[in-house]
Parts: sequence; C-alpha cells; structure tokens
Amino acid sequence: MVEGIPCKVNAIFTDYDGTISPVDVSREESRVFPEVEPILEEISKYIPIAIVTTKSYAFIKPRTEKFAHAWACTNGIEIVLRDGRRFVPCEVYEKERYLKEILNLARELFGNSVFIEEKWVGTTLAGICIDWRLQGHVDKEKLSKVIEEARKRGLYIIEYVGHPFIDIFSININKGHAVDLLKDLLKVSEPIMYLGDSENDNPAFEKVEVSVAVIHDKNRNSNLKAKYRVEQKDLPKLLQKVLESVKK
Repeated sequence: MVEGIPCKVNAIFTDYDGTISPVDVSREESRVFPEVEPILEEISKYIPIAIVTTKSYAFIKPRTEKFAHAWACTNGIEIVLRDGRRFVPCEVYEKERYLKEILNLARELFGNSVFIEEKWVGTTLAGICIDWRLQGHVDKEKLSKVIEEARKRGLYIIEYVGHPFIDIFSININKGHAVDLLKDLLKVSEPIMYLGDSENDNPAFEKVEVSVAVIHDKNRNSNLKAKYRVEQKDLPKLLQKVLESVKK
C-alpha cells in the first residue's frame, strides 16, 4: 500500500541492494528493477536523486548513472557528485593496512567458499564484504574469527538481519552522516524521501521527513525505524506518485 505516504518531496535518497534492486542475485546480474528505473529517470529531471549504499563507486555508478545526481558509496565513506567532485575522509587512508590484514585473513579462512568483495576508494581499500548469498550458508566459526580480529583493529562491522553478507569498513561513517552531507552538497531541504530495506538504513531514516522501508521476504523481521512501509512490489506505484507530485 502506498496511501498515506507523502509524495511531494524535494529529493529522493535511496539504498540500492534490496531497495531498488533485488537482494538475491549475483553481483554480475545486479541491476535496478526494470519497472523502477524509467520512473527514477523521469523523476531525476525534476528533483535530485542520490544513492546511499555500501557498494563501491565502481560498482554502483554504471548501474545508476541514468538517474543519480550523487552517490554516497562504501557506506558514505566516498561521496561523488555528478559534476565529478569527490569527498573522502583522511582516516580511510590511515587505516587501510588494518583492512588489508582482515582481507588476507578472510581469504585464508574462507578460500572460495564465499565471495569476498573488495570496496575501493580510488586505489585505497576502504571496505570488504563477505557474501554467501549464492552458497546459501557460511561457516559461522570462521566468520566470528574475522569479526573478532576486525574489531581488535578498530574497524567497523555491519551485520544484517535476514541478509546473507556482512560488511567491514575502515571507519565508522553511517548512512545518516552521508544523508547530512548530501543535503548540504546538493543544496536540498526537507521534505526528502529516503528509501531503504535494512537496519543499516536506520540512521538515514532518522534524518529525513519521509522515511520509507521497502519490505520484501528477507527483511520482514528486521527492526526498521522508518515512518512508512511499502511492499517492494508496490515501489513503482509509490515512485509514480512522486513523479506526478513533483511535476505539478
């Protein structure tokens, strides 16, 4: 149901995986839902759209460049605007060596039993994702070992309810911080709509007036702090209403 969700907004900030794209496909097959992409393209002619994701810029840009005005990538560690401006905290470079140690440990423990995604900011490693969605399971003892060693090095770990992967980042910058920066850089004011599907989106939900949790089979038991909820299948209807509102 989309009734009751305010649709006259000044910008849309949105997560990627599980929100505007399926969560249960391989990286190579990952794309914005075909019924969602053209509506976002049309909306982007009227108001800014920004992607706020744990994915790297290299991964997310080609999948969303038709409509995105900005990208907050690697959980907000790297922010890139359509005009090419780019913002990265200095601490990312200082803590890269610790992240590389954890990457090597994960490779040693898991081998090819999981997919390990490297998240790069330019030539600097800023995060890794241990992803077992295609395998269907993970060795929890080995995973706990990696998490323990990452915490010892002061790295930032995100574990997800209902999602078959974890993220480890060099620094703790959450999506709420990314939303604040995007508001300033894009010069937009409330009301802003934020779309997300995991507990990692909660800090962003709390920063906007129109926070919308996109619900699917993987996140029905998640503690999502959004004001509104929409079934994933109804997302095109919601976005169509936004389009109609911003065109008036």
